[in-house]
Formats: sequence, structure tokens, C-alpha cells
Amino acid sequence: MRAILKQTMYLLGALVGIYVILLALSYALVPAVHDGRGLNSSLAEDSIFITDPKYVFLNRAAVRPDASRVVFIGASNTAVGFKQREVQPLVPSSEVDNLSVNGSNMTQVAQIVDLVQDLQDPAARRRTTFVIGMWYGMFVEDGFRWATPDRHKGDTDIDIERYRYGFYRRSDTGPRQILPSNELSVGVMLIHPYLVFDELSRLASKGLRERLSGKPPRRTDAERNASIVSEADRELALKYWKGQMHSDGTISEEQFSVLRDLVARTLAQGSEVVLVDLPIPRWHAERSPFYASYLYRKKALLSVLQGKPGFSYLEMADQNDDLDFSDEVHPKPRVTPLWASRIAALLQRAHT
Repeated sequence: MRAILKQTMYLLGALVGIYVILLALSYALVPAVHDGRGLNSSLAEDSIFITDPKYVFLNRAAVRPDASRVVFIGASNTAVGFKQREVQPLVPSSEVDNLSVNGSNMTQVAQIVDLVQDLQDPAARRRTTFVIGMWYGMFVEDGFRWATPDRHKGDTDIDIERYRYGFYRRSDTGPRQILPSNELSVGVMLIHPYLVFDELSRLASKGLRERLSGKPPRRTDAERNASIVSEADRELALKYWKGQMHSDGTISEEQFSVLRDLVARTLAQGSEVVLVDLPIPRWHAERSPFYASYLYRKKALLSVLQGKPGFSYLEMADQNDDLDFSDEVHPKPRVTPLWASRIAALLQRAHT
């Protein structure tokens, strides 16, 4: 028995030694560099995290707790419309993060806000303003948005990242935290070899995957600025969102309730909340069967929220010129500096 225990200890020691070597090698190949500026999930594809949900879940450990913060959260149009590099110079008194995740509904937005606040003490929460971008496409019910064959029923993209490395476990009452929040940076350090291997394997197979999937190359800013949304593209977009919403025009109350509860919970934690109604092209608003229902539910939501201490609202529906959008929802790069100036003006008024 003693010999078996001795050999087991040798084996465990060897495994630990090998992993330490792999850990050192992974940092030598891909150093964990954070330049001290705000976080930007739009850069995920060019980072070790690769995807925006993984970037948000793991890289939030890099948020400095001692700084006043403005955190943008929403879907892809919040990421594209409020570029971190454009907003930051206009809000010099705070550090700006954009932790938006493509395809989010309000359930996932709420998860991101909660994950950020989970790392903050009460003082840090009081120094934080959450800017939540919204449009009707973010009010898809959970039962439709997260019902895909490749995921556990109900798991959001953020949930998938919770479970991927064992930081959380599933339970009958929802995600159960295994790694304490104050140890997140240690956990990220320990899985660094896995992140590096994942990145290198994706880079090695990128060309083949793109050929097999037929995915078009990423458009440049110049191409986006020059793009015109054709009538055929408009029809495809309207058909796509009808399929996403699973309705002939009525938006259910579910996700508005999630948003209302999120705002109340966040304000109660001492943070401020700015809700931004993001514009879509005029043609989209006029032809979508969902826009009228969205406006009706939004009016009811604001009747509850407006006037609450720490809550602000920015209406941007007037930025709806068809030629200012590269598709049915995303603003062209030439337009986003104006978006940045509008939100910066509101933030400055709110803090004077």
C-alpha cells in the first residue's frame, strides 16, 4: 500500500509539473496583456477569448474596481453603435467598457449586469453606470431565443461559458457557483493553456472552416459606409425577424418584465442605469409588424421607470435615416461618432 501511495504521489507531482510547464509555455506564446483601458467585447475575435460571450464572462476579471465606470451592454448594435474607442474620449472622468454580446435578449443582458456587479463591492457599484441598449429584436422570449439543438435547454451563450471550464455547475435551482468570484482571475490564469490551444486550433483551421461554411469575409468600414440595403435584402431581413420573434406582430411581456426587474435590482445596488432606445432604419420600423407592439410595451415600461433616482432614458429613434445603416439594424461607421456624442452628452448631464 505504501508503494502504491508513493507512486501515486510521484504521478500527481509529475502531472502538476507538466501542467506548470504548459502554463508557462502558454504565457510565453500568448501573454495575458491588458493595457489598462476599458474592456471591449468587439475585440474578442482578435483576442485569446475568440467569442464575445467568453470575453465577457472571463475577461470581466480585468475590470478595475477603483475606477468610475460606464458599462455598455446590449446586442450587436450596441457594440457597433457605441464604440468604446469613440465614447471614452468624450467621458474622460470614467472608464468606459462595452460588454455587449451579439444576439442578446434581455435575459442575457441581465446576466451580464449581474456578473459585473458580482465582482464589485458596494462602493464600486455606486461608481458604475450601466448603459443598456435596446430595440425590438432583443425581446425574443427565452423559450424561442435559447431553444437550439446544440445547447442545454434554456442555456444562454453566457450560461455556456459559465459551465465550460467548471466555474459553475448546473443545479435544479439554476447555475451554482463553484469558483468564488474573488478568485476569477486565478481561474482564468489556470485555464490559460486551454485558451491558447483553442485559439491556435481555430487559427489553424480558419481558412478551411470559412471555405466550408461559405461565410463572407468581414466587411471593412469603407464597405459598410458605401453599402446600400436593397429591396431583396429588406425582404430577407423582415422574414428573418419574423422567424426570430415567433409571432405575427405581438411582443410578449416576458422580456420587458426581465428588463424592468433588472433596472430595479441594479438601482437598488447603488448603480445608475441609462436605457437607450436604439434606432432602426425608417423602412424597417415602418414595415415591421413588431414595431408598434414594441412602442406600446416600451411606453408602459417607461411609465414605471421614469422618475426613479439614478435612472435616465435616451430616445434615439430620430437617427433613423435609411442611408445611415449598413443593414436592417447596424449603423454605418460614419454615423457612430454622432451616437457617441449623444450618449456622452446625457452622461455628462447626469453627473453634473
